[in-house]
Amino acid sequence: MIFAVREINQRQDLLPNLSLGYHIRDSGDDIPVSVKRSLLLVNGQPEKGSGQSCEDIQKQPSPVIVGDAASGVSMTVLRTLGSFKIPLVSYFASCSCLSNKREFPAFMRTMPSDLFQIKALVKLVNYFQWTWVGLIGVNSDYAHFAIQLFLKESEQLNICPAYVHFYPVVLMEDAVEELVNILKASSATVIINFSGESELHSILKECRRQNVTHLQWIASEAWATSISLWEDFGDLLNGTLGFAIRRADIPHLGSYLKGIRPQTSHFLSEFWEETFRCRLNGSLNTHVHGEQAQNWPACNGSESLDEVYTTYSDVSQLRVSYNVYKAVYLIAHALHDMSTCVPGKGPFQNGTCGSLYQIQPWQLLYYMKHANFTTLGEEVRFDENGDPIASYDLMNWQRGSDSSLQLVRVGFYDASLEDDKDLVIDESVIMWHRAEKVCAIPRINRYCRLSLFFLQLYFMILTGLNKMEYCSLKWKCIIDFILH
Repeated sequence: MIFAVREINQRQDLLPNLSLGYHIRDSGDDIPVSVKRSLLLVNGQPEKGSGQSCEDIQKQPSPVIVGDAASGVSMTVLRTLGSFKIPLVSYFASCSCLSNKREFPAFMRTMPSDLFQIKALVKLVNYFQWTWVGLIGVNSDYAHFAIQLFLKESEQLNICPAYVHFYPVVLMEDAVEELVNILKASSATVIINFSGESELHSILKECRRQNVTHLQWIASEAWATSISLWEDFGDLLNGTLGFAIRRADIPHLGSYLKGIRPQTSHFLSEFWEETFRCRLNGSLNTHVHGEQAQNWPACNGSESLDEVYTTYSDVSQLRVSYNVYKAVYLIAHALHDMSTCVPGKGPFQNGTCGSLYQIQPWQLLYYMKHANFTTLGEEVRFDENGDPIASYDLMNWQRGSDSSLQLVRVGFYDASLEDDKDLVIDESVIMWHRAEKVCAIPRINRYCRLSLFFLQLYFMILTGLNKMEYCSLKWKCIIDFILH
């Protein structure tokens, strides 16, 4: 984000007479912390007791917030800030529920809605004629909505769920053992998992313990490019397929990241100590690194990142980072459009334009929703729900000659294309988990229809469909089950 702001401020063709600024707060991926720090941003106040000067207290409120990464956290922050009408631009929250403009009118994102990811996943499963698949996900809004959408989209394509299982965010031993027992007992070998990489880590560890090594994993975008999972479980994940959000090469970002030092950015202190296994300026951060840090040598921040490999400076897979980059550019282009507005021809009452000198968040939101720009060769635009036009890379996890993870692009999904042309797959370059493609297992029978009925009933109760909708679908399913 800082890189994008600095880049924009150096341009002469975008906001030439204005400079962007920023406040940064760490949400900690925690709802109470996120709400507190979002309120600090929109009120323009530093945190109490943090040592800021009187000048800092006069900071202007932020008219727009970039974040949060998680869908659940974003929903809570949006509900809290509702009366402020502050635009929230997320770079990773993908839950389709956030497209509800009645509930979240000030929400936008540079991350595609799960609605498109699910359409892509269903088409992928149908393409390979997999009719018997397992669906698992972490117990969250993200996974609940995603699996509900998958069941709805796949119903007409003879794709049957062998099981649907939600597991807790914090996986205790009994919960992960129960899940792996389900995977082990089922004849389904194609598994779609909706979670982040941290939750999947515990599952794969138990799979290895129970020798469950035959599964063809299909990744949701949340873990489709996770290098850390490969480092620990490459033998289980070789051949994984998954849709990843679009990547980009951002010029000069790599050199910028390597040029930052902990003296100029306090965000890097812990990272620096962990990377170089040293005590920065003689500090003893045992609360972060453990007691072993007492034996680390001292360092001063002048060490070179060119001498080590870190995911921090690896710019080969800029996907979420690219979403952040686009979010900053969205705000900049909205402000630019506001600045070039001709009085009398503006979009507001009596042809008035938005004010740049005391920015009204609701006016900025209008310009953001109507923004249409090109960055790094990609046309960026948004639909009526504030969602970007979706495009994904289909990635295949392959083992390199040095045993490292090779993320190979084997296809793509582009929602802007016609229905029969939106998914393209090059089968010839795919490497499968068990050396050959998983064959379809025909399961479209009365059991499958009955299981679908009960799953639909469960999700209707979960999401609170009204009585008429419930009865209509209930009898349709029962009649269909009897007739077939």
